[in-house]
Amino acid sequence: MVYFPFWICIFAGAAIDARERRFPNELAGVCALAAFAGVWLDRGVNTALEHAGPAVIVYLALVLTESLWRRVRHAPGIGMGDAKALFALCTLDPLGGVVAFAVALLILAAACLIAKSRSLPLLPFLVPIFAIIEFVGSTL
Repeated sequence: MVYFPFWICIFAGAAIDARERRFPNELAGVCALAAFAGVWLDRGVNTALEHAGPAVIVYLALVLTESLWRRVRHAPGIGMGDAKALFALCTLDPLGGVVAFAVALLILAAACLIAKSRSLPLLPFLVPIFAIIEFVGSTL
């Protein structure tokens, strides 16, 4: 029940990304804050801080890689909204967030090939995959 605000925010973000191809900064902040608060209330402050560390590292690595990609290729790759969403997911579950991101990228690539499109929004793929990972992980 403590994670309910996080799930509302992240699925709202996926819906906005599917429609507008962006993830608003305000919503990203609320998602990250809700994830941190949920972990804090569920597992304690030490676990929340242990999750925040890897989330920051993954976020910075992705932002730096994207910035380098844009500088070298002069073309966008992963959007900054995707990096913000991954930060929120990794705040809730670092390993689950990274695994969901990798699987979502593979499924996104396959969907782009099938749809013969150069790009599609990532969050509509990432969020349900993360939800499945969290559901399966909680039932084991």
